[in-house]
Amino acid sequence: MPQAQAQAPTAMPGATARQRIVQIALQEWQRWGGQTIRIGRDDTACVVSSPLPPPPPALPDGIEERIQNGSLNASSADTDESFGTTAAPGCAGFPDGTGMEATPQGCALAQRYWAIVGKQVDCQQITEGRWAWSAVFISWVLRQAGLNERQFLTGQSHSMYVVDARDGILPAPAFRLEPLPAMPRPGDILCAGRGRDKYLSSVDEVGFGTTPMHCDIVVEVDATARVVKTIGGNLQQSVSMELVELGDSGLVDGFTNSHAPWLVLMRNQLP
Repeated sequence: MPQAQAQAPTAMPGATARQRIVQIALQEWQRWGGQTIRIGRDDTACVVSSPLPPPPPALPDGIEERIQNGSLNASSADTDESFGTTAAPGCAGFPDGTGMEATPQGCALAQRYWAIVGKQVDCQQITEGRWAWSAVFISWVLRQAGLNERQFLTGQSHSMYVVDARDGILPAPAFRLEPLPAMPRPGDILCAGRGRDKYLSSVDEVGFGTTPMHCDIVVEVDATARVVKTIGGNLQQSVSMELVELGDSGLVDGFTNSHAPWLVLMRNQLP
């Protein structure tokens, strides 16, 4: 068994559920090499710290020609549940199929996340947009932190658990939705629309499993530096930390940075 699969997350003895979520998210980020992305007030999204990516894997015979001829899509913005994978001009970035997810360790880690929703995927699928793993990363972290099905239902699309919280279907929900602008707290989940639904005007427009979205776990709030630190999966082909710079209001909003047009905050109600 690969070492990445054998390692179980750990939390400090006596940690609350909220603290366990943050601790496990940070541990996974470190296992992926500690890649960090700055979501700036200047409307850029730049990788500011990253492990060296491996060389791109060779494409199977005939695939490159089919892509050039338009008979095969390399990825789909409507099915890829991550965001921020196209960096601003002058910023480092890794295209699909490269970066940490293309390594044996990255594949093994992402396969663990898919298993939380009962899916077995191979290493080629891990690098494909239609098998984006950002939602199953969130699901995996929350299950490892001890949240049960009365509190949170796992899903392979972020929109599934956003709708669960919006429609109040759970008997003991761990999260409630809060509109933006807002000040997140560690353990909250911050969500945005993607692709064709990047600029949704209301969370009421989100469809269960049909709206492309991305969500991050909030791990730290530095009000003095005006930065919220979040961790999400499948960001620049890795588990990455995002340094979200606050807007003029001193809160997270949906318009300060067009790379991350945040839509809603999932407020953690656990201790």
